[in-house]
Amino acid sequence: MVIDDADALVAALREVAGDALRVVATYDRDGYDPVYVAPSAEQRVRSQAERVHDELVLQGLGRGHLEDLFDAGDLQCSIHRFDEVTAFHFASGEFSGLFVSVDSEADLPLATFSETCKEHL
Repeated sequence: MVIDDADALVAALREVAGDALRVVATYDRDGYDPVYVAPSAEQRVRSQAERVHDELVLQGLGRGHLEDLFDAGDLQCSIHRFDEVTAFHFASGEFSGLFVSVDSEADLPLATFSETCKEHL
């Protein structure tokens, strides 16, 4: 696990995102560990977790390339916005990191939300 206090992270994210928070999960080389799943996201997590884990590991491996390409410092997170979900990926190593998703209609203060996640890594 890449976070020390999952409950504190979830509580802090709920303060920022409220009911829009869908999933908070850590991952490492061995797998994907959901630490919070909203009831509306349970089925999706069960069916997609393994494939999402594989993609997160691949993104973590490509982190160095993006940092070199943009030449703007360390990559803090990547964001993928879909019709139903906005997903945040915080790679903390080549094979580990934090995944957080919210409802796409959530109007989040991006800097506050991402800093909250990074503070708990």
